[in-house]
Amino acid sequence: MEGAILAIGNELVQGKVRNTTSFWAAQRLFLSGYKIKEIITIPDDLQLIKEHLSLLVKRYPFVIISGGLGPTTDDVTNQALAETLNLPLETNQEVLTQIRAREKDLGLRPNPLRERMAALPKGAQPLTHTKAMAGYLIRYAKCLLFCLPGVPKEFLYLLEEKVIPLLRKHLPPSQAISSLTLKIFGLREADINLELQDLEEENLNIGYYPQLPEIHLTITALGKSEEEAHQRLQEALGKIKALFGEYIFGQNGDTLESVVGKLLSERGETLAVAESCTGGLIASRITRIPGSSSYFDRGVVTYSNQAKIDLLGVSKQCLETHGAVSKATALAMAEGIRRISKTTYSLSVTGIAGPTGGSPRKPVGTVWIGFSCPQGTVAQCFLFPGDRQLVQDFAATTALDWLRRYLTYDTLLPSYKFLRNC
Repeated sequence: MEGAILAIGNELVQGKVRNTTSFWAAQRLFLSGYKIKEIITIPDDLQLIKEHLSLLVKRYPFVIISGGLGPTTDDVTNQALAETLNLPLETNQEVLTQIRAREKDLGLRPNPLRERMAALPKGAQPLTHTKAMAGYLIRYAKCLLFCLPGVPKEFLYLLEEKVIPLLRKHLPPSQAISSLTLKIFGLREADINLELQDLEEENLNIGYYPQLPEIHLTITALGKSEEEAHQRLQEALGKIKALFGEYIFGQNGDTLESVVGKLLSERGETLAVAESCTGGLIASRITRIPGSSSYFDRGVVTYSNQAKIDLLGVSKQCLETHGAVSKATALAMAEGIRRISKTTYSLSVTGIAGPTGGSPRKPVGTVWIGFSCPQGTVAQCFLFPGDRQLVQDFAATTALDWLRRYLTYDTLLPSYKFLRNC
């Protein structure tokens, strides 16, 4: 079952606000068995809205409209819809009562502009009777038109609680869908695609979504029933996991930091980190996870050579002989923070994030990562691509993934096919 989204708002086309509502709608509708064929974003322009509406209501069995339902004079969606469908605007007493009740609850004086929100095309059915928010359904010929507020929180609530259930009732999907996202680190998108090109078929789709430095794969299976779709998905997952194994670090809502945190918690082990070029990014990612205090002891940013000496015990001779960006310094940083914190594991990062500071011998992107564990302390050098932020992201992600691989596969020195070693 196919439909369209019409997103309305000057703020959207002026780049002041991201069109997240269309993203959410397309994603949730797809997983519910509905395919969005068009997403159109336009300003609060009466004539332009009417032109697009007149085409969409003829082309699709359902259209979702967002934005332009507020009280201000630039909110013209209701008027555009009424004129396009040749319907009069009528004051919906139920909506008006909700508006007045809301004003009273907030201690506001009645404002005649808010009455505009109750002026709906004839036949409009409010989508909620219990919450003070705009949104209604109107049937026109063979098309269901869902008019939703542009406020993301309100839009998402009505989409999930009202729109999708109504679509399932009036326009049930022809096929069941089962979908899952796998998250991969350490491989190139093109190499993954090459391995999987023979796996795709009419009822199985694989989407490739680079979220550098990660690659996300969305596998979607279709079936006559939920059981058939689920079975087809599981068969595909088995083949993909057999191909990429340890490069897959999670699925759906997993992050590297959440996966590592879970592994450390299950083992009752602890971690500390010493960072230079990443400036605390690894520690920040680790502590995004609730409960991380149970396994994360501390993180220090030793940006200068003196900080490495004072806080981690790196020797002045080591820094003068080998430099701050070196194997010897990465090893000393990892050993120093683990010795001080008395944790099970430690990670260290030192490198040249750029855009300046590089040399022919140590170009921008050169990063040494150290890892210390009960088996000993090791370090690897990588040459990461991109600008300063991407180099930092690659370094932090590689360090976390290194720990994940050790905790999962007992891999002391991991190999990454697309990351260049120094």
